[in-house]
Amino acid sequence: MSLSKQILEVLEYYCLRAVENTRHTTCRDKASLRDKVKVDKILWRAKLHEALDADVEKNFMLKFESYQDLNYLLKENVSLYSFSKSGEEVSFVQVEEGEDVYSSKHGPFLYISQYNLATHIITLKTDVLLKFIEGLEVPDTKIIFVANTGRCGSTLLAQMFENLSGLKVLSEPHSILNLLNMYNRKEITQERYHTLLRAAVKILASFQNDENLHSIVIKPVFKCTPQINFLSKAFPNSRTIFLYRNIKENVDSFMRVMVSFTRQSFLFTGESEMLEYWTNDIPLPDPVGKYRWALNPSLLKEMSLPGSIVLNWCSTVACIKAYIEQGIEILHMDYKVLVNSPKESWQRIADFTGLPNLEEKPLEAYNKDSQAGAFLSRGILAKAKIKKKDQAIIEQESIKFLAAFDLQRTVEEELNSVKGVLDREND
Repeated sequence: MSLSKQILEVLEYYCLRAVENTRHTTCRDKASLRDKVKVDKILWRAKLHEALDADVEKNFMLKFESYQDLNYLLKENVSLYSFSKSGEEVSFVQVEEGEDVYSSKHGPFLYISQYNLATHIITLKTDVLLKFIEGLEVPDTKIIFVANTGRCGSTLLAQMFENLSGLKVLSEPHSILNLLNMYNRKEITQERYHTLLRAAVKILASFQNDENLHSIVIKPVFKCTPQINFLSKAFPNSRTIFLYRNIKENVDSFMRVMVSFTRQSFLFTGESEMLEYWTNDIPLPDPVGKYRWALNPSLLKEMSLPGSIVLNWCSTVACIKAYIEQGIEILHMDYKVLVNSPKESWQRIADFTGLPNLEEKPLEAYNKDSQAGAFLSRGILAKAKIKKKDQAIIEQESIKFLAAFDLQRTVEEELNSVKGVLDREND
């Protein structure tokens, strides 16, 4: 991104904020009609970087258009977007008729495609929505969750699934990340959190008007890994896959992302802002149990950027290990296996999920950059270099945290070891 373009985007964002602040204080909406949804037309949108979440109040200028019945939410071009910070309101986006916001042709991540393609924002009270979906049956479509460490081929796998007919992929729906953030900050109770999380996934899987649809793949951001425990119980017929990459390659890759992100957005972000992302919402098991030490404020306050990425990797693997130990069936796969043995990998995935083994269609995803057109594309990351100082920190912090989390073996060995314990207990 050129400097002039970045300056323009920053100016647009702050201009929009100024206008919106004025509008909210002088033109507050009338009390919304009960059991109706409010449809607002988007007049203008702006955010500082495509990777950032877009807040309905901060990033859009809206004009009221109409009130509609709740069934409006079932339109094919309407999709769940986000919950308000209090959890009291929920927003959907509407795109042009015939546009598929879930398609990877628009980009690898749903939350970015929704922001870019939205023509309208639809809002309603969360409790009204909960009452509305009570009458909806738990979807008989198969739900497949793709948990991951990030930077491990999960987007490639999502696009392999996308190539199958009768299957829809939701790659990084930030509505469920939105709920996780609120729960971790104690803005909503655990009961409310679980109610909204179940409702969000039910909406994501149910509000799909396609009679040929048999499966939904939901690939959350790695921060959402703790949700797998609850979701596997809330949707007992679902299947969970866990993709991972060895710690050094994973952290190196994320560090290149951070270097690239800083280069593109230096006007509004620095290492302190990035550290805040990595030291918040540590993906530990729910409940945290023996890993509570990893949330110690004094530990997190002293973290370096590479060290905090190491901590997140260890937490994610420890989370999956704990859930397998609790009896959740999870297929785990190494990034190298997925990349180097595509046919064998798809065979394992198809067998585990019950999908047809039509390997020629899924394997077509290997022929393109899964992150093409996004800030994570190969061309952009290839230019990012990691400092020698940071490489040394990665090595030191990896040794320290692998020992602290008792993850001294390979990920495959660690996850198979707890599976073996369960097998022996069930004999």
